[in-house]
Parts: sequence; C-alpha cells; structure tokens
Amino acid sequence: MRKVILSLLTGIAAISVSYTVHAEKTLKVAVGVTIPPYVIREEKRGIEYDILKEILASQGYRMEPVFVPLSRTLYLLRNKRVDGIMSTGQIDLPGCYTDHHITYWNYAISLSEKNYDIKSVKDLTDKRVVAFQNASEYLGYNYKKMTEKSKDYREIADQSAQVMQLFNKRADIIVGDRYIFEWYRKSDQVQEMSDVTQKVTYHEIFAPSMFAAVFQDYEICNKFNDGLKQLKESGRYQEIIESYGVMNTQQLN
Repeated sequence: MRKVILSLLTGIAAISVSYTVHAEKTLKVAVGVTIPPYVIREEKRGIEYDILKEILASQGYRMEPVFVPLSRTLYLLRNKRVDGIMSTGQIDLPGCYTDHHITYWNYAISLSEKNYDIKSVKDLTDKRVVAFQNASEYLGYNYKKMTEKSKDYREIADQSAQVMQLFNKRADIIVGDRYIFEWYRKSDQVQEMSDVTQKVTYHEIFAPSMFAAVFQDYEICNKFNDGLKQLKESGRYQEIIESYGVMNTQQLN
C-alpha cells in the first residue's frame, strides 16, 4: 500500500512539473497597425497577427494584444508597459529584435490594358498616381522627389477607395502593398462599385520592406526565432498567408 501511495504521489508531482513547464506565460504585445489582411483588429486575426500568435504559442507564450496608435507602441515599449511590439522598421529601440517575420511588398499597380512600361519610380512622374497615406515618407528619396515633381499625385488613407479609383480609371497607377490590394479587390464594397475582373500588372520597382518584432526579454527573442524557423519549415507560414486569399508575391501578374 505504501508503495502504491508513493507511486501516486510521484505521478502527481510529475504532472505538476510537466504543467509548470508547459504552462503558457502571457505576453502583452502592442499592436499599432490595423491594415487588413495583415491585422484585422475587430476580429483579432490577420496574416501578421496569426503568424506572431502561432510562433509565440509554439514556444509556450500566450499573446495578449494591446491595440494602440502606432506612435503609442514605441512609448509603451520604451517605458516597459508591454513585453514587446508586433513589428517595426526602426532600428534603435530598447530590447531585442527578432528575425524578420513579415514582409510588405509594395508595387506600382496598373490596368494591364494600359500597357505601361514602368521600370523605375521616375516613370511615375507623368502618371495619375494614388498612393497609401504617408507613402512619400516611407518609399525612399527618389520616390519623394517624384511626388514633388508630379502634377497629379495623391495619398489617401482609405485603401479600398484607392483600389476603386484604379478599376474605375480615375488613376493610372496606384502604389501599395500587393496583399492589401488583393484583399480589397475581393471585398463586397469594391466589387459592387468597380469591375474588378480587369487584369492588372504589378510593376516591381520597390524593394520589399521587412519588419521584425521587438521584445524586452532576449530569451523571448531567441525562442521566437526558433518558432519562426519551425513555422516556415513546416509550411504553416505559407498556409497562414494563403488562408487570407492572397497569392504568393513571387507569382507576379
């Protein structure tokens, strides 16, 4: 009987230790960009959101999103009010940077019937261009100079309106991320207002923008990098992207 009790106690202790090891630790992560399909705040999902959440879960962490304006994410990180931020392109933040976990692919997009020969930013100067908000600050010196010379350049916050302007031929070129364009192209609102069956051409004149997460704890960064590698090697990384109805960015046109 004594042996049975001892065995039971040993088993309970083992279960307790196992639970402690595998118990999820909650991490507060500041999320400052709400742009479908990367982050869909209302539904707590999105390409980038899901990737980050699954990577952390694979390493024993539960992500608790803290949705705030983009500038606020940096304040929260610097003042240690959160454990990390979802993504950033800045290079001077406190803490540790993970490997790049998400890439934004900006293109100049036109209707194929226009047959434009766009090889560089300079070729946009004489076109009616509609870009995402603050594009002139994000896309480099040459792009900013082009916007200053252009006679018909606009930036708008509503990217669904941007997509409609292309299909309704109120813009010659729109500048934006391919996944965002494809997401809005399939939305009910855009399909009701535009002929989205028109073929488009993606002019690859911008370098991809790669972003990393930042955490306070170096151990989290190391585990995150392990989880990211595993997610890609398993094929799950690409599955997440494709689950949002967007194509591999290498499959152009």
